[in-house]
Amino acid sequence: MKRLAAVILLMAMALPGALAQQAGAPVPADRLIALVHNAPNTGIMLPERFSPEVDTYLLTVADWVSRITFTPTAASPDAVITVNGQPVQSGQKSQIIPMTNEPQEVRITVSAGGGQTTYTVYLQRRPSERRTRVSAGFISEISLHEGKAVISADLVTLRYQENTNISTFYNDTVYMYRYACAPNCLFYYGPAGSPILARGPQEFINQYLSGGSNLYYLIYIEDEIVAVMPYQAD
Repeated sequence: MKRLAAVILLMAMALPGALAQQAGAPVPADRLIALVHNAPNTGIMLPERFSPEVDTYLLTVADWVSRITFTPTAASPDAVITVNGQPVQSGQKSQIIPMTNEPQEVRITVSAGGGQTTYTVYLQRRPSERRTRVSAGFISEISLHEGKAVISADLVTLRYQENTNISTFYNDTVYMYRYACAPNCLFYYGPAGSPILARGPQEFINQYLSGGSNLYYLIYIEDEIVAVMPYQAD
C-alpha cells in the first residue's frame, strides 16, 4: 500500500507538467506521442490518458493476466526506443513482459535529437479477480521439467456466436506462448467429440497428435494450465 501511495503521489506531481504543455505545441523529438498496452479489457492505467509530458504511470490488471506488451509511438521517426533495455520499433509491440504477483516497473526510454526521456510504468495485479480463462492454440511443443508439463502454443482468437457455445477462430500472427501445467492438470487427447483422459503428461505427449490436430483448448487459472482438451467448434 505504501508503494501504491507513492506511485499515486508521483503521478500527481507529474500532472502539472502535462497541463503546462499548450495545445498544438510541438512534441519534443525525445518523447512518445502514444503508449498503449495489450490488456484493454482489464487494464486500468492512471492517468487514464497518455501525455508526452507525463513520465510516470500506474497500470493495474486482473490477477489472471500472465503477460503484457506495450506499443510505444515516438514523436520523431528517427527516435530509438527501448522497453526494459530491449529495442522496439515505433508503433510496434514490445517484447512480452511476464506478470508476477509482485509490483514491477517497466522503463520505456526514447532517445532522439540529442535528448533522452524515460517513461516508467508501474505494473500491478489486482488481487481480487482470480478466475478461470479458456483459450485455444496450436500446440508446438510439450516438455517435462521436474515432472511438470510445460506447453508452448500459438494462441488463436476465438469468436463465439451470440448466446451460443459455437465458436470460430482466426490466427493472424505466429507467437509462441509457454505455460506451465498444474500438478493435477487434466490432459485429454483424441477425437474432439469423444476425448480420452490421459493417465499423465507423458501419455499426453505421446498421444496428443493422434486426433489429427494440434489445436487444443487451454483452460488455465492465472499462470497455470489446469486442463487441456481437443478443440471443437461447439
